Amino acid sequence: MNLCSCSRRSLLFVALALSACAADTISGKVHNQTTDKPAAGDDVILLRLEKGMDEEARTKTDSQGAFSLQVNGGGAGHVVRVLHKGVNYDTSLDHNGPMNILVFDSVARIQDLQAKLGMAQVESDGQVLKITEMYDISNESAPPVTQSRPDNFEISISPKATLDSLVVKKGAGGLWLNVTPVPVKGQQGRYVADFPLRPGETLFKFVYHLSYSGSASLSVKPAYPVRSFAVLHPASLSFKSSRPDAFTSPGVTHGLQVEQAVSKPIVRVVPVFEIAGTGLAEPAQQTAKASPMVPSQSAATAKPSAPATSSSTTGTDQIESEKWALLAGGAVLLAAIFYMVWKKRKNVVLARK
Repeated sequence: MNLCSCSRRSLLFVALALSACAADTISGKVHNQTTDKPAAGDDVILLRLEKGMDEEARTKTDSQGAFSLQVNGGGAGHVVRVLHKGVNYDTSLDHNGPMNILVFDSVARIQDLQAKLGMAQVESDGQVLKITEMYDISNESAPPVTQSRPDNFEISISPKATLDSLVVKKGAGGLWLNVTPVPVKGQQGRYVADFPLRPGETLFKFVYHLSYSGSASLSVKPAYPVRSFAVLHPASLSFKSSRPDAFTSPGVTHGLQVEQAVSKPIVRVVPVFEIAGTGLAEPAQQTAKASPMVPSQSAATAKPSAPATSSSTTGTDQIESEKWALLAGGAVLLAAIFYMVWKKRKNVVLARK
């Protein structure tokens, strides 16, 4: 054997060794939480998070819901996506043993779907009126199912307004998704968004603006009934409801006045209110690094889209405040708002005793 042949074999051996080291096999099971059975025959896709989200490997679950995929090395992050009943379920890969991914059957409509929280923040520089609406939709279906249809979330704004953006995230631990709403034909100011409402909480935030000449009458129409709704505005802007008994005013915090809608027990239609004057909200104080914004794809598309990871939820005021802090970008502000509302309700209860 000559030296050249030995060198070639050595190089081949090294290349094979490096290739083996750079690849890893992951495994897991997919469980249908709606039926409490293994999810058989679902597509499982490995997505590489590097320059976007590229498909790296694909397989299907077996009769027991099990799957295995080979992961290439290189230090890039990965997401494992399961496509079940036309809806994507994404889980970040952490290499901490076999994965257990939960999926849910899809339905066109869930009865009594509600938003736990709703807000409309209003501000103006004197020429443009900017409105930011925010909602926390809570899917508490039992057994748990995903609501999936083209008009899962509806936006209704003034026909004279311009819609600027819509972002959505699944739970507090998910990533913000840029979603493109579709205009409803023949209905100016109405849009629909095809974003699956999976079990748990889904956060929606959309921004729009309209020309302003010092005063405006606004009508806010939530997509779903809201358990607790408030209008936020700079103290320099005046607020007047069409119904004097429709709102309470807990006070001013961080430069914004809080107008809490009186709900018995939920808000289906927000009473019309008038805004006058000028005033801008203070820049939000970020308490944590914001999640990256990424484009959203249709639920059943084969193209990669950003992961939306679920997270456990509690009913505490602290967790609610943190969610809205992530949504609106002001942890101090939102914590103070919820504290004021809680304090006022407590004082009312004590006064009645």
